[in-house]
Amino acid sequence: MADLVEKYGLDVKTFKYGELVEGKVISVSKDEILVDVGGKSEGIILLNQDDSEKGLARELSVGDPILASVTQVENDQGYLVLSVKRAEKERVWRDLYEMYSQGTPLEVRVLEYNKGGLLVELAGTEVRGFVPLSHLDRVHFAEIDTSKAKGSEADLKEKLSPLVGVPLKVKIIEIDKSQNRLVLSEKEVSYEENQKRREEILQTLEVGQVVEGIVTGVMPFGLFVDIGGVEGLVHISELSWSKVSYPGKLYDVGDTLKAQVIEVDPKAGRVSLSLKSLLEDPWTEVEGKYPVGKIVKGRVSKIMPFGAFVQLEPGLDGLIHVSETVGPLKEGEAVEAKVVSLDSHRRKLGLSVKEIVAGEKSSS
Repeated sequence: MADLVEKYGLDVKTFKYGELVEGKVISVSKDEILVDVGGKSEGIILLNQDDSEKGLARELSVGDPILASVTQVENDQGYLVLSVKRAEKERVWRDLYEMYSQGTPLEVRVLEYNKGGLLVELAGTEVRGFVPLSHLDRVHFAEIDTSKAKGSEADLKEKLSPLVGVPLKVKIIEIDKSQNRLVLSEKEVSYEENQKRREEILQTLEVGQVVEGIVTGVMPFGLFVDIGGVEGLVHISELSWSKVSYPGKLYDVGDTLKAQVIEVDPKAGRVSLSLKSLLEDPWTEVEGKYPVGKIVKGRVSKIMPFGAFVQLEPGLDGLIHVSETVGPLKEGEAVEAKVVSLDSHRRKLGLSVKEIVAGEKSSS
């Protein structure tokens, strides 16, 4: 064969160590598999060196295509020595790149978790990938025992522990074989599969409807809540009748809650929710509970240049104007004051410390 190549100048492939080659099986025996790779000599896979290669003899037939890696350019018999085992990982990465370009979903199994997400493995391979927490399908949070965890990063990791060993359907969002980097998203798969369902749910939601959901995100401006496949927002102003400085002080990712729908925009896919609308508004009975002239007790909740706000009960604050004080007040200080004005419609209640002191002086 070598003489013919040299004599007629035939264009024959040449190979180098580690190269991935494709060929066709031309013979199979208990000791070896011969492969036509288009070179000046056949490729040979030796079956007596590795148990993992031996199984090939039972799986391959003459004419079958095969992918292998070059382990020796030429042995003593002139054969190109090949290994299927070494080519397997390369084949997997090649398949992964194809899946990435076509957006094809694949299945992985969760190996472990950390504060950033899940470490996963492709079944039957040694290739590992990572699913960031932000790309995990929020449905899992409903299956996690939220009583185990409240708030910290360590607690969040505990919430992920039930997912170890669980198979996930994911899509590749980043891939780089040279850096052994494979980033996956479960959310993208579930998004496509559930898009029709989300559209149907948005059409059925109505303002005033009470829904149950799972907290999927805690932000400074509010909570993101999954309500059966649709994500709604509870703005910080709709969490409570009381002032809330940060939503994370009240709720954690994974918590379940009931909320009322206050706005639906099917075209934009936007749903606004409220928690406080399901709670009694303390201002509805303010006229009967705090009539003008009544002496009340409260605690200073906020100091402003024009006066001090005093909380009489959660969600209901009165204002002591600077002109109605008899000395400096401090945040958190317990005070006694007199109701001097009330406007329930504008949610304003005026208090005075001065009038109490004046009354005490006149009576003495």
